[in-house]
Amino acid sequence: MKNIKFLLPLIAVTLFSCDDYLDVNTSPDLLLIDQVGPSKLLPAAQVGTFRVQATTMNQLGNVFSNAWASNVQSYTGGYAREFQLTIDNAFYTGIWDGLYLNVNNLQKIIDFPNPDHKNDYYVAVAKILKAHYMQHIVDLYGDAPYDEAFRGLVNKTPKYNDDQYIYRKLLGELDDARKIIKDSDPDVAEDISGTDVMLHGDMDQWDRFANTIELRMLLRMSNNTGAVATYRDTRLTALSTKNFLTTDVSINPGYSDSNDAALNPFYAVFGFDSALNATQNRTFISPSGHVYKSMLPSSNYSTTGTPEIIAGSGISYPNVTDPRFSRIFAAGSGQPYRRAVTQGSIVVDVFPTTGVIGLPGRIGNGNFNPYNVLPGSFPYGSAANGYVMSLAEAKFILAEAALRYPAYGSAQTYFNAGVTASFAYFGSTVGTYLTTINTTKPNFGFNIANTFNQNLHAIMYQKWASQIGVNAIESFIDYNRTGYPLTPLALNATKTRKPRRLIYPISEYVANSANVPNLTEAQIFADTDPSFPFWQLGSPALGN
Repeated sequence: MKNIKFLLPLIAVTLFSCDDYLDVNTSPDLLLIDQVGPSKLLPAAQVGTFRVQATTMNQLGNVFSNAWASNVQSYTGGYAREFQLTIDNAFYTGIWDGLYLNVNNLQKIIDFPNPDHKNDYYVAVAKILKAHYMQHIVDLYGDAPYDEAFRGLVNKTPKYNDDQYIYRKLLGELDDARKIIKDSDPDVAEDISGTDVMLHGDMDQWDRFANTIELRMLLRMSNNTGAVATYRDTRLTALSTKNFLTTDVSINPGYSDSNDAALNPFYAVFGFDSALNATQNRTFISPSGHVYKSMLPSSNYSTTGTPEIIAGSGISYPNVTDPRFSRIFAAGSGQPYRRAVTQGSIVVDVFPTTGVIGLPGRIGNGNFNPYNVLPGSFPYGSAANGYVMSLAEAKFILAEAALRYPAYGSAQTYFNAGVTASFAYFGSTVGTYLTTINTTKPNFGFNIANTFNQNLHAIMYQKWASQIGVNAIESFIDYNRTGYPLTPLALNATKTRKPRRLIYPISEYVANSANVPNLTEAQIFADTDPSFPFWQLGSPALGN
């Protein structure tokens, strides 16, 4: 198998239209990537990295955080490996291979000759996005190639760097990017508003995005002690006076239904093709029983046994109607009710009224058409924006920072803003929901009278709800760090906890066998093995 992340992809030099940005086919007549400048590389890299985040990473996060299940009425064996936790070097290889392939384009921008500083803004953006995506490589795998990566044919077998070292290098990339933005002469640096398909050349928001990424990285280290904690706290102090995101970081190179390549990638994988034919995922994915019981009152589903999320945890489902549920999930085709499937169940087993059977629900309009900003409603999600980081996610990052470090302000204010932004994203009306959870539901709402752990669980729970179908891999990573929100395993799970990391893909074991660490399946589930990401050291063993 090719070690694709170190091969130089071909890329069109005429990336002036949406179709060109999105077209994955190449021609032998087109120039090699080494001959393409930053103005062509940037939109291609932005679109390519986001596609991995919105599809492969998003799906794994939704399943591992127990928001998605499979339609057992129509399919058998759905998500068997994910539910059973059967993980090997063929498990979700698209994350590693896809990110390295596309981050390579970002590195090409960074390395492109820039003696007159004309490309300064391109370099700054590339460094910020490199930090964003390489952080996820570390968070999901631990040690990885970094110093010797992205050299193409010069080094096809790069050595692995320590994950903590990579984190520090990525924070250095953010430092570099912010300095470039601050010091660049706008009369010299090229205006990137026409080629930046994310923030359209708004360098203030790019600076804020860099700060928000750094804060997320530093919070990953919350459980570390010693020298790592000292380093973390020094940076946290310096960062506390900076500005953070005030808007979504969205992406749209011109998504449309003109052809399959031009579709919003989430819509294309989980919705429809350009001819409005439903993808298999459209009928395959259903809401899990866990998400159903988390977001609807107990009187609205068939219950057996304890109302606790995990038996013995002392934390029960909130028993409050969350209006976002009806936007995140829709009823099954031709069905009057939204039904759900407990992960690992062979029947549709969670529904409004005992005895009401039928197809389970499926992905709803709020995922395909957030904010309802497009003409009409579903299925116009083909042209909808993608979201690299939602405003809700940014606010919950700040809420956790303020909970742990008061210098960051009011955790309550950020928490409320995160919930409000999430409702706006899904096109829901918050009504009395926020007041109800904050005043009567510890672990799901924030209140200064709650314990630290109750408020931390509330932040992680609401962050999880806000990222369903959006950027759900964050919920799985946060779970490995905090143990929150409490998340049950599938009924047919063969392990007692979710994995602490993924196994390196087969591409590494084939093409970089001298350097890739050898891992066993047992290692990735162990509580004391040193192979998992460094920031998990000292993390609490909460939930499953």
